Amino acid sequence: MKKTLTILVFVMVTATTFAQTGTSLLNVIKYASYFLKNKEFDLKYELASTNYDYYDKVAVLGGDDTLVDTPLEIALLSYSAGVIDIRPVEADAILPKNNPKLADTKLGAAVFQEIQILRFLGNTAAVGRHEGVLKFITDRKNVTRADVEKYYRDNIRGLVSEIVDEEFNRISFMIDRNYNAVLTRNPQNGQYTLSYEDAKYVTKELAVASLEALSSAMSRSGDFSNTAYDTVRTRAALIPAVALSDAALNEIKTILTDFYTSPSTKTYNAAKEVYALYVGMRFTTGKAIYELISSAYVATLAELNTDVAKKVLDDASSKITTLTTAQQQRLAQLR
Repeated sequence: MKKTLTILVFVMVTATTFAQTGTSLLNVIKYASYFLKNKEFDLKYELASTNYDYYDKVAVLGGDDTLVDTPLEIALLSYSAGVIDIRPVEADAILPKNNPKLADTKLGAAVFQEIQILRFLGNTAAVGRHEGVLKFITDRKNVTRADVEKYYRDNIRGLVSEIVDEEFNRISFMIDRNYNAVLTRNPQNGQYTLSYEDAKYVTKELAVASLEALSSAMSRSGDFSNTAYDTVRTRAALIPAVALSDAALNEIKTILTDFYTSPSTKTYNAAKEVYALYVGMRFTTGKAIYELISSAYVATLAELNTDVAKKVLDDASSKITTLTTAQQQRLAQLR
């Protein structure tokens, strides 16, 4: 088993105000973020693993095939001997040590999700490696393959909805020409969080109960000009989920759920054409909001699976043949 001092995780983990619950599908990117230090897999967790054969079985799933360096690999290793006893409390809340049936169901479903996509993409070698890990999980006798598949299909819409809500409720922009900022809105309670780097490149967060309350919080911070809040307020109106109708967001969730439930040419074409529709709407209407929406859509695809996101961008075309007229109208609907 090869060890190194730094392990690059090939994924951008962004801060979010949404919490992963213990009874939903595993969001591997969010879960793996608890094990990172300076955006890399913390060495102490790798060194704690005492099951070398399992480490090697997991490491070949993606990224460097000698290292645990992807979110799914980190999630799988985190429940192994040695690592499970030193995990962050947040990780145990998601994959509880005292509930091995639930933990194995969620880990198995995460692997099965990847198998679904790899099979659709035609990567038979990778399918075989993932099938081997899924068998390892079910061989522990806490859960069956049928349990895993049912749990996946029962809960995939929840995971898709969670990720859509995250990506469509944030916007990035510059404040005072100095600060790279991200404004995030929580659709459940209307709270806003402004994340930014100060003049010393220290990341700060201002979390408030409403957009209006952000004005006072920014003033108290001492970091912004008197007109900075006007910039934030203007950009807040362009958060995709603020501008896009509920019908459009629900249509996106349905289309992506259909694809992840049954990946096929038809369900993929529908998912691909959502991106084409928003790119087309940007040019036909001249409204910049559709460009922001298309970016949020690509970010959603990437969090679900980077290979699918890349394929959608590679296959981008202006032709729409799968989405019905009614679907297109719902997807384009603003508030």
